[in-house]
Amino acid sequence: MNDEFYIGYLPKAPPALGRRIALISVGLLAAGLAVGFVLTRGQPQFAESRFEFGVYRDYAGVIEEWPYPILRSGDSSFLLVAPGKHGLSDAVKGWQGKSAELRGSLIERGPNRMLEVVPGSMHEIATARYTDPAKSNDLGPVTLRGEIVDSKCYLGVMNPGNGKVHRDCAVRCISGGAPPAFVARDAEGDSRVLLLVGSDGRQLNREVLSFVAEPIEVTGELLRSGANLILKAEPSRFRRVE
Repeated sequence: MNDEFYIGYLPKAPPALGRRIALISVGLLAAGLAVGFVLTRGQPQFAESRFEFGVYRDYAGVIEEWPYPILRSGDSSFLLVAPGKHGLSDAVKGWQGKSAELRGSLIERGPNRMLEVVPGSMHEIATARYTDPAKSNDLGPVTLRGEIVDSKCYLGVMNPGNGKVHRDCAVRCISGGAPPAFVARDAEGDSRVLLLVGSDGRQLNREVLSFVAEPIEVTGELLRSGANLILKAEPSRFRRVE
């Protein structure tokens, strides 16, 4: 009997048996790496967004209260939110058309920008005021399919900031005052962020919670105000789709 026999307490396995085990181990390792590579390649890529957490800069411009708190600075427009899962609507009441300076952390996704404002940092500065909001251009009636997200997380605080996995967080952010947004694709297939308000222009927060993170169809009026797209629509007319 010349068959090799492995004895566990010996320091080495027989040569032939050792080679077979080594080949099997290498094969299993290569298969594992190949499966990992395929799974990784199949995952959706994170959006090119950012949140400058802990980085604070000074910003100056004119405050607008509608459709949600906004700082207009030259050609730039920044949505304004408070730290955590909170909006800034209450803090800017009475600031419409006033020039202000504030400190905040930048949140950015594509052309859409937002500032998480440092509490107590906003103060009025002595420059010209105006009372009317920026001119809105009516782009007409639309029917769009997409998803309601909380704009703060979607623009860069969380990644991904949409879909079922983010629903609970989005509901809490919108409940706390973060501007709800409707994300839909345009004719070229690019995602667009539309600030969502009622048909009468009111802010929509708790009224849209039951639709967050679900595929829906929305019919309403599309407007452009500065750099922002605004969708005026009634939650009672939202329709869930497959």
